[in-house]
Amino acid sequence: MSHDPAYVRMDWDGPVVTLTMDNPATMNAMDDQMGPRLARALEGLAHEHRARVVVLTGAGGNFTGGGNLKRAAQHLEEHPGQGAGVVFGAYLRYVVRVVQALTGLPQPVISAVEGAASGAGLAWMLASDMVVAADNARIVPGFVGVGLVPAAGVTWHLPRLLGLARASERLMLGRALSPAQAVELGLVQRLAPPGGALATARELAQELAAGPGQALAETKRLLTRAARAGLNPQLEKERLAVIAAADDSEFARRVRRFVASTDPPKE
Repeated sequence: MSHDPAYVRMDWDGPVVTLTMDNPATMNAMDDQMGPRLARALEGLAHEHRARVVVLTGAGGNFTGGGNLKRAAQHLEEHPGQGAGVVFGAYLRYVVRVVQALTGLPQPVISAVEGAASGAGLAWMLASDMVVAADNARIVPGFVGVGLVPAAGVTWHLPRLLGLARASERLMLGRALSPAQAVELGLVQRLAPPGGALATARELAQELAAGPGQALAETKRLLTRAARAGLNPQLEKERLAVIAAADDSEFARRVRRFVASTDPPKE
């Protein structure tokens, strides 16, 4: 049975609202379909006084596989001689808004991570206040491997979390992080059994929601101001670097190889 994506679903459980990225066919890829819906949903919650805590997760067994590379490859095929910078420029309009919404929401945000969390998926984790991951989640930067540049605040957050040398190794070599390593390094706060990340995140969210809302919001605001000053200029620098990389012939070569490796074999 085919799945008709809602792209973003919103579910309430008292003061806890769960946003689910819902396009399993693309591994919940961040593109011009998912992007505007996710950005608008998060921005709207900033004015929703019923919501005390926000949980972000993905449908179909994955958090998100990052940008929609198949669509970028299709653009390259349909526009010979052109790069894919225009495609990623469109994606990044919403990528930046999502990061700004996650960090700017007055409510604490918990990411519940199952399966793949690569590219933008790593960015959403870094922009969240807390992260719960299944112990079989796959946390992969993924940018450089396809000829792109880390974006969505990854080059801002990761060096501050891991230190410059360890962040450089992860991003330049595309080194995956196991959930256990992510806990040790402070990226993930709770581990859950496979399939249990959302339930664990919701339990944590209810615990937070029972606290004093105004004090929690002010604590988040002060922490964000102290820890993320200068994030917005870096988001713009990353955006421009990604567009330039997507127009380079190396990206075209690598993305075609990537798509060919992930397409099912033809009968």
